[in-house]
Amino acid sequence: MIVREYGPVARFCAASLTLILLGGCSLLPRVPGWDKVGGETGMFRDRKGDYLKAETLPRTEVPAGMDSFIIDDLLVIPDLPEGTQQQAFLDPPRPRDIEGRSDREVVIQRMEDRSWVIVDVSPSQVWPRIRDYWRQNEVEITFENPSAGLMETGWFTLEGNVATQERFRVTVETGFQDNSAEIRLLHMDSARGTPVIAQMPFPAKSMNPETEYTVLSAMSSYLADVADLYQASSVSFLAGSINSSGKASLTTTEGGNEILQLKADYNRSWAAVGRALLRNSAEIVSQDVGQGTYDVLYTPGLKTVGKEEKESFFHKVWTLGGLFSGDDKLPSYNLRLQLLKAGDTVEVLSAPIAPVEDEAARAAAKGLVELLRNTIA
Repeated sequence: MIVREYGPVARFCAASLTLILLGGCSLLPRVPGWDKVGGETGMFRDRKGDYLKAETLPRTEVPAGMDSFIIDDLLVIPDLPEGTQQQAFLDPPRPRDIEGRSDREVVIQRMEDRSWVIVDVSPSQVWPRIRDYWRQNEVEITFENPSAGLMETGWFTLEGNVATQERFRVTVETGFQDNSAEIRLLHMDSARGTPVIAQMPFPAKSMNPETEYTVLSAMSSYLADVADLYQASSVSFLAGSINSSGKASLTTTEGGNEILQLKADYNRSWAAVGRALLRNSAEIVSQDVGQGTYDVLYTPGLKTVGKEEKESFFHKVWTLGGLFSGDDKLPSYNLRLQLLKAGDTVEVLSAPIAPVEDEAARAAAKGLVELLRNTIA
């Protein structure tokens, strides 16, 4: 590498040129015509004070008959949890972040002749989506009570059905997790061409569970498709009165054992616990729905592999006790989950199958209940 030394004359010239340029900048405003370039009315004028003169524009008016669900406020003041309204006057409200692609999950679940949809948003957020679904399909909404989570449609004909006309009641309530929604449909039908009473009372169970499931599947697909459009969506303030606290909670007994309480019926709770066990890689050894027991082989700390995540070679070797497991193999415990009805709730207890004085086994039983609380849906 060659290093060149500049003499005193060169350094003096460079310093002089710098001073001339700086002085020229200060003289620019005096140059004739400069006000057309950098003055207050120039192309490159100073705009830092323009916001003081900004005016509020009227909201966009959507023409009649056009859909407006995409047009929405990007910065929405977040909902205030109960008990924090007074503090809200002390702290300025902050808008929600503008997010990228949605990671919200929409899952349809079915057990025997019952089906429902779980959405990873609060009831107040999903309510406008359900209204949009019916509107997109040109189905009239004849009744809605957002605060109670109830919506009813008018009579309509499903595509390809020449025998009957249908009507649905939608129920929206909080799911097991906080800020999640559970959507159910109640279906009734009538022979086409026969007079019907607009407000005919709904039956206790769907007249046709298959029709219920078909429409619920279509609704769940729609909710999944529009999830990205509702990241900064407006919400139903009336539906916001639905409690957003999840229906799954932990309580501790006097003996120090933790119990998972589920505010749901027995069949719904049984199915949800089974799915949560599989989701968390807890091997179900045996199950008895009549006795309400799951016998599982649970390995605390075992990495859960999702549906779209492939297991690596080293992960398989680890979990199968292969070449590299050695003394570092994670211990597994035989646990029993017991589901018991307790009034309007179902209690889930976890304990080692054999009565042992093993603190690690009891800790594993406690950890499994806590894991279920955080992942059940």
